[in-house]
Amino acid sequence: MSNSINCIIIEDEKPAADLLELYISRVEMLHLVGTFTSGTQAMRCLNTNKIDLIFTDINLPGISGVDFIRSLAPAPNVIFTTAHAEYAVDGFDLDAVDFLLKPIPFERFLKAINRFIKLDKQIAEPTPAPKQEPEKESPFIFIKCDKKMVKIYLDDILYFESQKNYLLINTSKEVFKTYHSISEMEEKLPEAMFVRIHRSFIVSIPKIEKYTSNEIEINKISIPIGRHYGSTTSHALRNYQLMYPTFQV
Repeated sequence: MSNSINCIIIEDEKPAADLLELYISRVEMLHLVGTFTSGTQAMRCLNTNKIDLIFTDINLPGISGVDFIRSLAPAPNVIFTTAHAEYAVDGFDLDAVDFLLKPIPFERFLKAINRFIKLDKQIAEPTPAPKQEPEKESPFIFIKCDKKMVKIYLDDILYFESQKNYLLINTSKEVFKTYHSISEMEEKLPEAMFVRIHRSFIVSIPKIEKYTSNEIEINKISIPIGRHYGSTTSHALRNYQLMYPTFQV
């Protein structure tokens, strides 16, 4: 990949377009070629310039962002933006680089750019897979429990519960007790898999069986959602569904 990434914005809402332009200006390797309010406006630019990356809203006037990208050949690298999480599912068959849910935080924008850079390097510099690659171990953390460092696999964790001056780590196999604070633990965990839903609880998103606006159920145990954590919880669940789409009835 060259040092400069040529990109365009297709967005009919000026505040959203202005925000993307600001974010792009903050990333040195990004070069904004143009901003357009529809796919048809962007066509001339795409035909006369080498565009490496397209930022497009899904809900556009006339032809939608998804249908516009589907009409292009070869398929471009695209990052979809949308204010409606349910619209994003329509674009998954297009191998989009990422989906950004409005309002877009700058940190989330940077993650999408880093994902594009990694994907682009994999295409430009493919490396042959070894004949026999050892099986990778599942992600884990070491936690001090009873004066010993214990390996706990992230896939086994159901939820964390803060109890006065200690923390309980509830897993599918057993419960571990540690004197880490829940805030310290929150910093160690990958945000894509875990979300703090209460000042006393962190839950594993993949282990959630049921949820409402007030509580989450894991392993038939009801865990309350704190009144100050509702927005954070909803955002984390939406992002997880975008990463691992499922059919909802």
